[in-house]
Amino acid sequence: MRSLYLFLLATVVAVAALAGCGSDHATNPGFGTVRISMTDAPGDYDAVNVVVREVRVHASGDGEDAGWFTVRPAADTTIDLLSLTNGGFVTLGSDLVPAGTYDQLRLVLGSGSTIVVGGVESPLTVPSGQQSGIKVKGTFTVPAGGSVDVGLDFDAAHSIHQTGNGKWMMNPVVRLVVLTVSGAIAGQLDPAVEANVFATIGADTVAATSATGDGRFKLSALPPGTYDVAIDVASGYRDTTLTGIGVAAGDTTQLGIITLTPASQ
Repeated sequence: MRSLYLFLLATVVAVAALAGCGSDHATNPGFGTVRISMTDAPGDYDAVNVVVREVRVHASGDGEDAGWFTVRPAADTTIDLLSLTNGGFVTLGSDLVPAGTYDQLRLVLGSGSTIVVGGVESPLTVPSGQQSGIKVKGTFTVPAGGSVDVGLDFDAAHSIHQTGNGKWMMNPVVRLVVLTVSGAIAGQLDPAVEANVFATIGADTVAATSATGDGRFKLSALPPGTYDVAIDVASGYRDTTLTGIGVAAGDTTQLGIITLTPASQ
């Protein structure tokens, strides 16, 4: 009888963990914690308000219809993507899931996403966002008894377009990054002028941001490697590119003060 009781108790604990109930590693051997955060590149809008309902992660090797685990409660949260530029992150969810490798994430949206352009708020349609969810491919590993931080880097500027009849549509461009093995680049422009800043490798833009009012910028969620940093100034000064900028996991490469050259020189 005691053996049967222990078996049933262990089964209940495992099912509760799979359902996303609160617990800890000590009572859930073979499980780890996955934390999902989101950031965004700048876009030429006043606001992009996305209603997030839940996040699901998919275990590698399982079929498309199996191996899904929810890492946040099913509760709608409105997030302005444009408030997450320049190294800003928001946590979407954190929960215990079976340890192992995962190969996909889905961001399921609720109703009511909007975009604000020129002070006018309009509905924002995200095809399949409320049904199957926004699909993001990428691999990450959840260690048994440990944790992994996963970032979703939205690119609002390349995700949104307006149709011929005036409707706003989002076809999300999203990059999945394992934050625990990523780095960042930071600096400050002198003078503090309006500028967009890009981290590139060859012809590919990996991350983008905008300088703040005091000229500071931060390019986050960068995989380790060597980057060029391109500074695209709105007016009055020449565009500037810094080459061979190294990024190491867990570190922020500080560029210090970057003195811009007047366009007249």
